[in-house]
Amino acid sequence: MKIWNNFTKTVNVPAEGIKLEGEEPSIRDKYRDDIERVLISKGCLKKRVEHLASEVADAFEEVKEVNCLVVLKGGMFFASDLIRLIDDETELRTRIDFIQASSYYDKSTTSGRVKLRESGLLKGENILLIEDIVDTGGTLKRLQDYLREKGKFFKTCVLLDKGLPKSPGLELDFVGFNIPNEFVAGYGLDYAGMYRGMPEIVIVKKELLK
Repeated sequence: MKIWNNFTKTVNVPAEGIKLEGEEPSIRDKYRDDIERVLISKGCLKKRVEHLASEVADAFEEVKEVNCLVVLKGGMFFASDLIRLIDDETELRTRIDFIQASSYYDKSTTSGRVKLRESGLLKGENILLIEDIVDTGGTLKRLQDYLREKGKFFKTCVLLDKGLPKSPGLELDFVGFNIPNEFVAGYGLDYAGMYRGMPEIVIVKKELLK
């Protein structure tokens, strides 16, 4: 794995993965048969999320609070860490709401059909849409269109971007990492409900994918 030190901007992750100096990421025995390798270490995730919190606070510096709209379920770990940092380290107040969107349905490739389920009421005009991962961006574009239809001002923060051709009109304001086009899990991301609790971003073995 490559040692990485600069987390002040979007990190371009090489195929061999990244870690902090002195960090030795390892896959737990119970997952060893399922996981090919660690792509982004726990330490690297922590460092980049810290900088993302500062970027978000700077972007909303003219307002007193931001309404964080978290995309379930994959975005829950990332959003939890990000929002805690915004509240703890900046002057920006946060309100949290959730929305559920799915286009995978326990598969490794998207179906192209997006279902939305809002779990609460959207409040306020300054919204931070928080998503875990973007490939073509079809799901996220549908969410952005949904917010535009409601007349909301928003910015979008994603943890991972696969760098694939995007849906026209998709806007990404904050990106944590650009990653290779691999099926990844961990840190909230799953495959058929598994691996969400792993503290790193990992690559799932291709022979396991449907």
